[in-house]
Amino acid sequence: MELNCVNLKDIINSGLPEDFKDSDKNEEKNRTVLNRPLEVASNLQPILDYAIKEMFNIHMQASQTIWDMKMFNDEFKKQGSGFIVCYTNNEYKKSDKTDKTDKTDNKTLIHKDNVKLSLKSQIIGFFIFYTVLDEMHILDITVAKNEQSKGIGTFMLDYILRKYINLGVKYFYLEVRASNDRAINLYKKFGFKIFMLRKGYYDDNKEDALCMVKEVV
Repeated sequence: MELNCVNLKDIINSGLPEDFKDSDKNEEKNRTVLNRPLEVASNLQPILDYAIKEMFNIHMQASQTIWDMKMFNDEFKKQGSGFIVCYTNNEYKKSDKTDKTDKTDNKTLIHKDNVKLSLKSQIIGFFIFYTVLDEMHILDITVAKNEQSKGIGTFMLDYILRKYINLGVKYFYLEVRASNDRAINLYKKFGFKIFMLRKGYYDDNKEDALCMVKEVV
């Protein structure tokens, strides 16, 4: 499957050059890019609305911690926030239910550059974060329920870490449910370490959260 990932703010903000290179390691410039103000061109509003609606639908189907649409929209408007969508323009049929036996090797997922996000794109995952100086705080990373167990979460996390390390981010923070062994093991695979326990962090069932950090050295 050919996949692409894009930060919605990269495609709607007129202040970001289209040919911006990940290899640009000027940290002062990169931090300005990460924290640029939001400027939405009217002709891009339909694709923005489509992408956020699809993200919200995925969230409602797959996430245990529920945001409402207002929380999505408010977070998107914040300076320094990022909404990355993972999508494909391939024609493929979504399965009716998650196939837990599908262990597709993420090496078969190909990052396809210069494939534009459109109203026909199939959004299959997303990643929400905000940045402060050289820190990224990961708020949500979710794969569509019917597309799980296919290596897509690994694919997205690998893409995000590579991209934003090159943009000058040195610390990545997140919280994860203490019972979510699958996610914890994935984060550890990418170098995240547990540094704190938050008791009763999640409102729905008062489950504890593990706070994890990846430091770029």
